[in-house]
Amino acid sequence: MITATQKVPAGYKQTEIGVIPADWDVKRLGEIADVVTGNTPPTSDRSNYGEDYFFVSPADLGKGKYILQTEKKLSKKGFSISRRFPKNSILFTCIGSTIGKAGIAPIELTSNQQINAILPNDNFSPDFLFYTLNLIAPKIQSLAGEQAVPIVNKTEFELTAIALPSDKTEQSTIATALSDTDALIEKLEKLIEKKKNIKQGAMQELLTCKRRLPGFTGKWEIKKVGDIGKPYGGLAGKVKADFGHGNSYYIPFMNIMSNPVIDPNYLDAVDLRAGENQNKAQKGDLFFNGSSETPEEIGMCSVLQNDIPDLYLNSFCFGFRLNSDLNTNGLFFSYYFRGSVGRQLIFSLAQGATRYNLSKTNFLKLRVPYPESEEQTAIAATLSNMDAEIEKLEAQLTKYQNLKQGMMQVLLTGKIRLPH
Repeated sequence: MITATQKVPAGYKQTEIGVIPADWDVKRLGEIADVVTGNTPPTSDRSNYGEDYFFVSPADLGKGKYILQTEKKLSKKGFSISRRFPKNSILFTCIGSTIGKAGIAPIELTSNQQINAILPNDNFSPDFLFYTLNLIAPKIQSLAGEQAVPIVNKTEFELTAIALPSDKTEQSTIATALSDTDALIEKLEKLIEKKKNIKQGAMQELLTCKRRLPGFTGKWEIKKVGDIGKPYGGLAGKVKADFGHGNSYYIPFMNIMSNPVIDPNYLDAVDLRAGENQNKAQKGDLFFNGSSETPEEIGMCSVLQNDIPDLYLNSFCFGFRLNSDLNTNGLFFSYYFRGSVGRQLIFSLAQGATRYNLSKTNFLKLRVPYPESEEQTAIAATLSNMDAEIEKLEAQLTKYQNLKQGMMQVLLTGKIRLPH
């Protein structure tokens, strides 16, 4: 919003939604199109459901511009009694935590009552309006206010104001530029997914001796975990006031959960008093979370590969110090315990009902494959290189996503005009 001391640039005008080009209009969604709400065929009659027609729920939106699949589908009978939306309708979630998710219908389809559909007409480009709704989604979300089940009613949604180029050709030009960026993002996402699948396959083969790296022929041993190293506990006796300040650092729970290698930039401060007896974390140590709400997430492993003085471990995890005489590669075992075979071993030890715990006694009895240290290092380096490639691609993806967000900010508000 331009302040009283600022001037509106030539060729622009001040409006209720900010400064926009003089030849653009401010329109409410209900002014430019019919907005209708979906409905759900009676679930008591299973013959309404089948595999013939898309039946969109909020879970199906936010996965790309077009709705290419739905979790549930309707039969011909169910579709015939539903409120149907024509091709190029824009579906927008207006209830719950998914408020703001949108998608364009590539075919005629229908939805449940949690979704509003903007029906297509000659007043606007569906692609332009889709991107505009993505841009102003936070504003629409704020209309729900604070309530147990957030909801934006249909009237509020219809009254939402947007900036709309009066020339539909300009709308299409803007949408095309954003679509081209989307295509780059989608291509990169597919490449990242492919690389991750290749890495998962490599882990499955290399960590179980199904495939050997060139030059390695030695027989793998089987060792008990307790013969490889010894566990130690995280911070003990600390209270909330001890955290967030101090000259020492600790490894947060999520650093271990998220990464096969501890991220040295993701550490939190802790205040330790002089003479306090706590276990320090050391380079080469492995870390495991000892409890979780689900058995699938228990015992996630990470390794510390940096020398960091005065570093400790959070109280929800335990450390594992490798025996120095074995020359064990910690990264090899971090990958092993994060891979499918290692996860199954840990999963078998999960104890509990509502919260699951990992027994250290049983953990130390686990029998794991143990190649010679040189092969451990070679396998770990191979997988680490794959991770590095994926991380580089993910950084590039973030750059493209930020670029798209910036483009939306300037193109959909007319701050930058494209030739059309």
